[in-house]
Amino acid sequence: MDWLTGVYLFYILTSLYVTFISLIIYYSIKHKFFEEDLEEYIPTLTVLIPAYNEEETIASTIEAVQANDYPKDKLEIIVIDDGSKDKTAEIVKKYKDVILFSKKNSGKADSINQAIKKIKGEFFCIIDADSYPEKDALRLLMRKFKDEQVAAVTGTILVKNKRNLIEKCQAMEYVLIAWTRRLLDAVDSVFVTPGALSAYRKSAVEKVGGFDKKVMTEDIEIAWNLLKHNYKIRMDPQAHAFTSVPSTVKVWWRQRVRWDIGGFQTFDKHRKAMFKTNYNMFGVFVIPFFLSHIVLSFTGFFVFLYVLLKQLYNWVVFTFLSIETDSQVFDLSEIYLLPNVFTYFAVVLVFLFGYSIYLSLKTLKKAEIKIDLSFFVYTLFYLATFPILLIISVYKWKKGYSKW
Repeated sequence: MDWLTGVYLFYILTSLYVTFISLIIYYSIKHKFFEEDLEEYIPTLTVLIPAYNEEETIASTIEAVQANDYPKDKLEIIVIDDGSKDKTAEIVKKYKDVILFSKKNSGKADSINQAIKKIKGEFFCIIDADSYPEKDALRLLMRKFKDEQVAAVTGTILVKNKRNLIEKCQAMEYVLIAWTRRLLDAVDSVFVTPGALSAYRKSAVEKVGGFDKKVMTEDIEIAWNLLKHNYKIRMDPQAHAFTSVPSTVKVWWRQRVRWDIGGFQTFDKHRKAMFKTNYNMFGVFVIPFFLSHIVLSFTGFFVFLYVLLKQLYNWVVFTFLSIETDSQVFDLSEIYLLPNVFTYFAVVLVFLFGYSIYLSLKTLKKAEIKIDLSFFVYTLFYLATFPILLIISVYKWKKGYSKW
């Protein structure tokens, strides 16, 4: 067996294994996917809304938070104006019972750390200034804090704007992410607390040192840090928030590069915990799971690129030889990319992954996504850009890229 066959076999079998495990977990929790009947828990809660130049969305976010059904005497809302240069602060001042905390620009993580010192209660919830929680989202999140080992709870993040193709692809991606995060919740391995809707236990966050100002994705790093300290992170699939996603490829690209770099920074910070059993699922599953996706993405991309270029080279050489010798120029039998057995494996993998996407869309109907052209663009082209994004992100990370 040559090296290429071995690498490809590793890629296919590992991908199939991960996909099968995901489907097995789904079917084992299918009957209780939307959670058990939990007792309400209504402690004092502070909603933190970090904002930097958010004059176009801040009003809608505040109104969505104010419209929630969490008892008003147990709730306070703080908007953190991180040195905005637009009218964000002016808009916030118009809302009654909303506290404005204005400060010099220092980034989201530092803004949150400073605001935590000002909150009244033991719990706080972070909601991005372009995200809109549903009426019952806060109340649903807080139920899980009855377990004192739970340090953070995140909800289901769905896409609000689904007009053009790039937005629709992201809408599908967010549904698949939410579906996968619910599966991870079933094995105590939720490792991201997205800024669109996540609640935290203040004492736990303070114990681990707060949000890391040096990492570009503070919502990933804080989750890893909490898990590393043997806290639990839960996900509530019934608590929904809708968020605005990039409407252009350029903005989307910059956002994803930042996410990838933040992921690399987080992995680099906590990599020594990998395979350490004293960190429970964080060491033996979360970090290897995160790393496996990066390895599989790189492997699949480079194997495909190598095989494609090799076959293209062979075809070009064959064509020139055919012309020079005045023989048959074009032969379909010469155009193949992979051995048949591997092709079958690849077809099975694509089918299972497509089936997983279908299950996620079918399960999370609240997203209101239709199976149309965007579904095929997402599965065949959108996902294919991720390895390229990773390569560019690795390069930028190593070059010290730190632009927000």
